[in-house]
Amino acid sequence: MKFEKKIAKLGKGDVSYYVIGEGSPVLYLHGAGGLLKSKAHELLSANHKIYLPVTPGYDGTEILTGINSMPSLADLTADFIASEIGEGCDVVGHSFGGWLACWLAVNHPTKVELLILEAPAGFRPGGKGGLDHPPEELAKLLAAYPEKYPDDDRSFDMIKNNRDDIRLHYHKGMPLDEELVTRLGEIRSSTLLVYGTLEKIVPIETCRILKACIPRIYFNYIYDAAHTIEVDQPERFVSLVGEFLERGEAFLVNNKSGSVA
Repeated sequence: MKFEKKIAKLGKGDVSYYVIGEGSPVLYLHGAGGLLKSKAHELLSANHKIYLPVTPGYDGTEILTGINSMPSLADLTADFIASEIGEGCDVVGHSFGGWLACWLAVNHPTKVELLILEAPAGFRPGGKGGLDHPPEELAKLLAAYPEKYPDDDRSFDMIKNNRDDIRLHYHKGMPLDEELVTRLGEIRSSTLLVYGTLEKIVPIETCRILKACIPRIYFNYIYDAAHTIEVDQPERFVSLVGEFLERGEAFLVNNKSGSVA
């Protein structure tokens, strides 16, 4: 299957996105580096229709007027779901996208069915972790196996601008979103939290915060994966996420918290 590029004509402006696969819809929200179309998406598309919007400002797209915070971006994402998917859907959020997914689940609960958080940003107490490292060091923290990165026609400067400038437009560099933490208990969705055993960018304290605050959450490590789990271990990631998407609440009941894939 191939990724098909489309444009969503929303009330607040145009949003570029890609779609792949057939089946029940899954919305994928990318990380601070922008949208990387990966093998994991291709594998998930065997049973699901994957929607991959490009956050406005990322990857050379235009920033939209009035969309300048994580809550306003969540509102735009809810508009995208209503326009392009038409109903609530399962949501996967990686890093920056995981932060966004939590705001979406809090402010637009009917739009989010199952929620998957892949090393989510926004919950780093004391400023631990983060992306502020020299390029060579950051590359090692992002992926333990950089040779597994898929082909990417974006330039280094574009990706760097995504991480250094565009992400700050939405959250001003705050490591811990205290307002969101106070509202995590409002999340109704069954939630899967995925964390790589080699993770250094998102501290383990993030997982403790989310486990303590989200009512129906299951925490699972993926062995031998750094921050970009779907690059380091796409098969393990898709096996875990695919089972959760298939079984939902039964997955939470019948598995033990903290197991390693």
